[in-house]
Amino acid sequence: MARYKFVCRSCKFECISGIGKEVGQHSSKVVMVCKSCSTIDAYTVAHPGSINTEISMPPVCTSCHSSTHLSEWDGLTCPHCNMTMRALGGDVDAERPFKYW
Repeated sequence: MARYKFVCRSCKFECISGIGKEVGQHSSKVVMVCKSCSTIDAYTVAHPGSINTEISMPPVCTSCHSSTHLSEWDGLTCPHCNMTMRALGGDVDAERPFKYW
């Protein structure tokens, strides 16, 4: 999943995250926002009826360790002020060509 730097024009909140979901055979990697602590992160979510029991539990926020406030992030809304965020530049994990100068 490609990750980008997002910045809120209103409150200047910044994060590095992907957008949407990456669907696999037994699970999906989903970008979610925690409404409790206002963090954005990618979580692995099992498909209904998945045979993989390790990921069959609901995802838990990496900051507040709760699963009740997690919801899928739309890729636009700032978790702090609910204004529009903007992606800056390309994939932050992409390999950059080496420059001699």
